[in-house]
Amino acid sequence: MKRLFFAIWVVALLFTSCRKEAMELVDPDRHYCYDYVSQFETVWTGIDQGYLFWERDTVDWDAVYERMLPVFQGFDARGSATDAELTEAYQSMVRGLLDHHMYVQIKNLKTGHAIYADPAWDEVPYRDYYHYTPFDQQVALLSSMEGVSNYKEGGSAFPCYFALFPGNNGKKIAYLRFRSFNVSSMVNYLSADDLAPLRSFYGSGIVDGVTNGWAGSDNVEAVIIDVRGNGGGQLTDLKPVVASLSHADIDLGYSRTKEGLGRLDYSAWTPFRIERPDNYLRWDRKVVVLTDVNSVSCSEITALMVQSMSNGTVIGERTYGATCPLISGGHDMLYSGVFGDYDRYGYYVYTSNFDVVDKEYKSLEGIGVTPDIECLLDFNALQNGHDNQLERALEFVRTGK
Repeated sequence: MKRLFFAIWVVALLFTSCRKEAMELVDPDRHYCYDYVSQFETVWTGIDQGYLFWERDTVDWDAVYERMLPVFQGFDARGSATDAELTEAYQSMVRGLLDHHMYVQIKNLKTGHAIYADPAWDEVPYRDYYHYTPFDQQVALLSSMEGVSNYKEGGSAFPCYFALFPGNNGKKIAYLRFRSFNVSSMVNYLSADDLAPLRSFYGSGIVDGVTNGWAGSDNVEAVIIDVRGNGGGQLTDLKPVVASLSHADIDLGYSRTKEGLGRLDYSAWTPFRIERPDNYLRWDRKVVVLTDVNSVSCSEITALMVQSMSNGTVIGERTYGATCPLISGGHDMLYSGVFGDYDRYGYYVYTSNFDVVDKEYKSLEGIGVTPDIECLLDFNALQNGHDNQLERALEFVRTGK
């Protein structure tokens, strides 16, 4: 009997040891890759275990392995791959995945150059309304638009633009545009000139929400937040910068993450709620978000937040489709998200680790936020001095339609 217990103990110990070692082997953050196959298998395994959307993604990931392995074996057999070949191989590998945050960065072991692959490259540019964002042309028109006043722009450290436009009955429409969400981290480091547009809009307590700026003035009937061409940034901005425009906490739906290495090892859905700060917009006025196809990540959550407000409207174009947030270095905590180290190990994968759905459990990842009022960019009008999308937002505020 003692021998039996000892045998069981030894087997259990060996099993535990093997499992622990296997967990270390599949850790996607710290793999030295000496050939093209080891790079490929490390990236494939990291995505296999940490990718967030396997429950609804239509890509057959096992078939991807079988199809792509011979390609990388061929690179190793001849001892090299051109940057173009390696780019196409990884682009083929991630093609069709839903995650529009995702990109893969690989060091070509032969050339030493960085190559990139991104699932969104095969989807977003093929939308019939796709275009680049003519940011400089659009903001150049602001100071000369009809009736504009109090125009201010930030410096190069924080491209940000503020203006007041005429509204109804002598009131104003407060307008703010910025190119990224990094207010919370930069507000203590920016110069007074850089901060001037933000302070005009929000007042002195930018990171505390609307206080004594124009957005909270009783002479303002509506506010417009312009996130066209805004590539996103920090989730911490969403509470002071966006939720401060709401009368109540904002309930966006539900979120979850991974709880293990299995493809379907998900946590339970939990409410995705963003609290309104104490210094919120107390007067009843319209809140408009202006979007385009290059509004990404936090810009898209901004649009969703405003759509959930009783006084909110989204105008413009369907957004990029990177609607599920992430935090860097989250893989060790959440079994998902960003992994790898390009400089040390020659690979890096940027991917989501929070799956977000709306109140009906519908996901917008890979789709984007559809505006309440569609208004596609008119490049001909822009060349003739008219930003048709901004003009449409102003028209909506003034006429209600």
